[in-house]
Amino acid sequence: MELYQLRYFLEVARQQHVRNSAETLHVSQPAVTNAIHRMESELGVQLFAQQGRSIRLTPYGKMLYDELMPLYKSFHSLPDRIKNIRLHEKATIRLNVFAAWFIVINAIREFHRIDPDLNFEVMQYEQAELSDITVTTVRHYRSKKRVSENLHVYTEPVYLAVPDIPRFRNKDSILLSEVADMNFIHISHIKNFRSLCDNFLNEAGISPNTVFESDDPGVVRFMICDKMGVGFWPKFTSFGIKQEGILLKKIEKPECSRDIIIEKHNINSDNIHVQVFYEYLTRYIEFYSES
Repeated sequence: MELYQLRYFLEVARQQHVRNSAETLHVSQPAVTNAIHRMESELGVQLFAQQGRSIRLTPYGKMLYDELMPLYKSFHSLPDRIKNIRLHEKATIRLNVFAAWFIVINAIREFHRIDPDLNFEVMQYEQAELSDITVTTVRHYRSKKRVSENLHVYTEPVYLAVPDIPRFRNKDSILLSEVADMNFIHISHIKNFRSLCDNFLNEAGISPNTVFESDDPGVVRFMICDKMGVGFWPKFTSFGIKQEGILLKKIEKPECSRDIIIEKHNINSDNIHVQVFYEYLTRYIEFYSES
């Protein structure tokens, strides 16, 4: 069966009248009649029965109509649905975030005040091609500066979060070797961050006594504040720590930092919103990396 035959059948079934249906369809009456006859011949059943000057659906015709009508409506709504999806795509930015989570979320929150109609989807997928922008991290990237217009790299210091006790109050910075005797508390949800911290400790010759770890930075912060131990804290996580009872100390030795990589992909090259937000995000992170 051809699509036009289905269209003719549905219109005749709706109006129960061949001539009126032909006028609605802007075709000749014989064209409609022949299309219906070909369908009946192909299916081997009668779809309509004569009833005076009108016609009515047979049980076969009624079953075919009931099955086809939802599909036909769905088919004809496809262009509008596709258009709506495309409009949504143009107003949506997908971010794949594996690092600097809090600063990215705050950048989104601030940008949303500028463009409240823009939609954001934040995810953690290994396939970079599923996103418009990815935020990842390595310990050392090959360059500390912008590599291209679609890729920026920022060095993020990793501090030591310590309880506010006399031992640390008058220190602006610290050597990791100075806390070799203390318990360690780890943030565990940040991708590759735990292994990075283990590398720092190995370089300092420390075999840490890890007493607690959590994927919730708030819980880790509370445990350190409660003098349970010390822990590594990336600068961009919650923009540091502002809480009574806890201090952030720069680590002098070994060098403790990681590189944050912001990369824009071209899966939606016609989406101007992606470029605008990418530029905003890189400026936003640059501001906090220099502060």
